[in-house]
Amino acid sequence: MIAGGAMKGKKTPQDWEKNIKLLQTYPSEVPGMENDLFRVLALSYDNLSKANVKSCFIYCSMFPEDREISYKQLIELWIGEGFLDECHHIHDARARGEEIIEQLKLACLLESGQSEKHVKMHDVIRDMALWLACENGEKKNKCVIKEHGRWIEGHEIAEWKETQRMSLWDNSIEDSTEPPDFRNLETLLASGESMKSFPSQFFTHMSVIRVLDLSNSELMVLPAEIGNLKTLHYLNLSKTEIESLPMKLKNLTKLRCLILDDMEKLETIPSQLISSLSSLQLFSLYASIGWDRDWGFLLEELACLKHVSDISILLRSVLHTQKSVDSHKLGRSIRRLSLRDCTGMTTMELSPYLQILQIWRCFDLADVKINLGRGQEFSKLSEVEIIRCPKLLHLTCLAFAPNLLSLRVEYCESMQEVITEDEEIGISEVEQCSDAFSVLTTLSLSYLSNLRSICGGALSFPSLREITVKHCPRLRKLTFDSNTNCLRKIEGEQHWWDGLDWEDQTIKQKLTQYFVPK
Repeated sequence: MIAGGAMKGKKTPQDWEKNIKLLQTYPSEVPGMENDLFRVLALSYDNLSKANVKSCFIYCSMFPEDREISYKQLIELWIGEGFLDECHHIHDARARGEEIIEQLKLACLLESGQSEKHVKMHDVIRDMALWLACENGEKKNKCVIKEHGRWIEGHEIAEWKETQRMSLWDNSIEDSTEPPDFRNLETLLASGESMKSFPSQFFTHMSVIRVLDLSNSELMVLPAEIGNLKTLHYLNLSKTEIESLPMKLKNLTKLRCLILDDMEKLETIPSQLISSLSSLQLFSLYASIGWDRDWGFLLEELACLKHVSDISILLRSVLHTQKSVDSHKLGRSIRRLSLRDCTGMTTMELSPYLQILQIWRCFDLADVKINLGRGQEFSKLSEVEIIRCPKLLHLTCLAFAPNLLSLRVEYCESMQEVITEDEEIGISEVEQCSDAFSVLTTLSLSYLSNLRSICGGALSFPSLREITVKHCPRLRKLTFDSNTNCLRKIEGEQHWWDGLDWEDQTIKQKLTQYFVPK
């Protein structure tokens, strides 16, 4: 109705085309949008329970149009902004952040993304949020969003003195003779391949900034003046081209979150830099792809920090891996652990606090286990990836991971069963498997030349959505039963699928529609 009203009085094709373009790109500029549509939509916003929930909602408009935002990234930004300060522990803040996301989804202010644990904001909702962020459109420069690879000229920057939050997505910035005045700037998100450098002294006048995200850019050198941003709570340099961190960052004594994931060219972190960040709660130096550095030397500095309780780290030596296990502080704090090339490590005992585990090229590893004497299970563990561990016999410990969502195993030639009977802990095969993989959504098994079964007993896989099986010639049975109802994709070779043995042909008939030959 409002869109129709916007077209009222438009007689020529050119008028219609102009207004259609406005509706698609700048709906707030269309007559009637602010007074009618936005005010109706704002009722959902007004009904949100708390002021910090409203702040969390408006913050989502800082991302580019149609961008899917991960829960993890969004919640960590909210932590940096102080929106979740009601929580005294970072893990409570993460849980509260997820609650807020679900609340916003129920209010139809956010939508589920295509990817798991991602959300997106409808274009009209986003425009309304920006309208609210700019005080019902009265202060246009309070929140500045620039995207789509623009060239930002110096005269534009000069107009942003009052800006509180700024997003520069995949932009380039013109150099200027005078450092810009950003005395009110609290948030700067500057990301994208076009962002290769910043003008000289660009960060000089940012006296109240809390959040600085330079991730996914081609930045090669971190500007030295960032070390003077003493109000900074959050710094993200992930997936940049930076080779070293300046020692001057030790001045960031209010920093809560430091995120350095997938910085493939990072070579140097000065000694005593990390231990100087006395307010640090979250430290992430994780690699989802190749990285030939061992950052285990940072463990001692991290263990000295009073507030740190959320660590993600890449380790490449048995010594450092053992240190992470032996230290009570580190054992409770390491949430994401990536082990690479730990030659000589035959057994890995996991902390029950782990959430994500990645093990690559540990050629001597034969057993991964948890110390059940602690009376705990892997209640936190949600993702496991094991690649090129040829001596690994099984992953029976995962029978005690009730919240495992994703499992990927590749090139583990000695493995015959993923979960097998373990006489040492005295639990029968059937008992072990009864609740195993009950919430698993993704399972990938590749190049396991001796794998004969996933588990000796039948598993229902009630939550499994996608399974991939490649080059597992001895896996002749899929232990699915009639309760496997969520499965929507089975990927594998045609000859493997045709040769499977089925105890119940009705299950095969039910699942054939989801098979995708590879």
